Amino acid sequence: MEIKQIQTGDTIVLKIAGKLTAVAEEAFCGVIDDALTKTNRLVLDFQDVSYVASAGLRVLVSTRKKITALQGSFVLRNLKDDILEVFRITGLDTILTIE
Repeated sequence: MEIKQIQTGDTIVLKIAGKLTAVAEEAFCGVIDDALTKTNRLVLDFQDVSYVASAGLRVLVSTRKKITALQGSFVLRNLKDDILEVFRITGLDTILTIE
C-alpha cells in the first residue's frame, strides 16, 4: 500500500494505492493520525485501491469516530464498484460519507 498526502486549504487528501490489509493497518493508522494532527477535514481517495480487508474497514470506522469528536469532515472518494459493494453489504455506506 502506498499513500500520497496532499493538503488543499484546511483539507488533507490521502490518495491510497494498493490493498488495505491487516499488514498495512498500522502504517495506514499512522498516516491518518498524523493527518489529524494538522486538520479535522480528511478525504480518502480510493481510486487506486484494489482491495479492502476487515482491518481496513476497522480503521475507517475508527477514523470516523475520531473526526466526529473533532467536529470535522471525513469523505471517501472514487471507490470502485466491488469495493463499494463491500461497504453496502457491511452497512458502512450508511455511516460513512462516500462520493
